Amino acid sequence: MTNKYKIVKTIDIVRTLTGQPAHFTVISLDEVVQVRRREIKMTHVYWVPEGERLDDPENYLEPIDDPDFNLQADFREYRHQFGVLTPMAVRQIRESYQLSLRQFALILGISYSTLSEIENGLVLQTDEQESLFRLSQNERAFAALVQAKKAIMSVSQYQKITQKVALV
Repeated sequence: MTNKYKIVKTIDIVRTLTGQPAHFTVISLDEVVQVRRREIKMTHVYWVPEGERLDDPENYLEPIDDPDFNLQADFREYRHQFGVLTPMAVRQIRESYQLSLRQFALILGISYSTLSEIENGLVLQTDEQESLFRLSQNERAFAALVQAKKAIMSVSQYQKITQKVALV
């Protein structure tokens, strides 16, 4: 089954490296994609260079002004459909405890870079990470998690964190 594209608009840009003009037709296309092994229906946007066939997926380019546009839309829809916390919600949990990225990552047992990518919306958290974030929303559960991680923290790390997190 071939999906029907819809023409959205035409765009003229000047290529930054060459200074040459380029012309594109922007199309939208309904597609079914897999995100974390789950199917979602999405409308994606593609740019097709002038003169190329609009019905040939080989000619579809991600939006040049925002190459992650479709991926970010997929992530938003996945979060919505499956009740996954947004990057802002994850950041708000961490900030509610006044913890740095490194401190929060240490307590959760995930890498600092992974937490940073999640908070910046660059990757989706795994189901396990989502469970940790949800657990962290409960102050008593989070305090117990901090206590359980005491053995892997330096004394100064543990003291800094416990000053911010009321252990109950």
